[in-house]
Amino acid sequence: MEKISAIIVVKDYPPHLQESLASVDQLVDEIIIGDVNLSQKLLSKLRKNQKIIIHKIPADTPFADVVKDELKQLTKNDWVLFLDPDEIFPKKAISFIKDNLENYDCFLFPRKNVIFGKWIEHSRWWPDYQVRLYKKKAVIWPKTVHPIPAITGKQYQFEAKDEYCLVHYNYENLDQYLEKATRYAKSEAKELINSKQILTLKTTINKALSEFISRFFAYDGYKDGVHGFTLATLQMFYYFLVHFYYWEMKKYLNDPNEATIVFPQLFFKKGLFESNYWLIKKKCFTSIKSLKNKLINKLLLLLYEE
Repeated sequence: MEKISAIIVVKDYPPHLQESLASVDQLVDEIIIGDVNLSQKLLSKLRKNQKIIIHKIPADTPFADVVKDELKQLTKNDWVLFLDPDEIFPKKAISFIKDNLENYDCFLFPRKNVIFGKWIEHSRWWPDYQVRLYKKKAVIWPKTVHPIPAITGKQYQFEAKDEYCLVHYNYENLDQYLEKATRYAKSEAKELINSKQILTLKTTINKALSEFISRFFAYDGYKDGVHGFTLATLQMFYYFLVHFYYWEMKKYLNDPNEATIVFPQLFFKKGLFESNYWLIKKKCFTSIKSLKNKLINKLLLLLYEE
């Protein structure tokens, strides 16, 4: 079997880092650690592992995707396994990989996201397939927020089963979520400014509403209870956060019509219409309540102007 190099970008001291490292120990012979402002205590501990090579990364690096391809060039092997420091690699997948590595160019893994102490089974958080193991030339990562990699060659996608999934300890609390969302929103707004794209409030509202409706209703987020509602709401708010940072970077240019006309028209009317539609479709109401909501939506169609 060809040898594999692991890449893990580490900031501060993630609580699951040692577990993450242990999960790939039987699969890789080299681990490149992207050091984002690590303490000397942690660095000393990491250097005791002979497989680990430390590579310093600027402390202001906004997210790991920016440096994926840079770190890839430092590896000695043709195969690369990228892992987040809060992800645990599925050990039951290792034997299959060893037997089939030469037959593929890229492997995709389902990912189980544990958020606020709970595995989120709906709302597009599962199976959440991730490109993690690939030949260097088979995958190119763009340096953007939420990048979609360019993949060439033959791919293998593991079944969405517990034994083949990455376990991702995603957000442990609201502060952690908001810190990351703020960092990503700033970067996304900056990308829009640098590429001279126009971001209107109307576009933002449509994206935000679509995010909440699709996650909470279409992808059954309501089945995750308060967790599902909270995450759908936070994901919706993220798009407003991008807009607010974009507005700030544009020196607070103000169009009163957007706030006084566009917002009520879109957010309240369209939001109510879409919510009613999915509540009826998912059969969350009694037949009488559903009939009432259908009538409300017919009235909204008469009043609603795009």
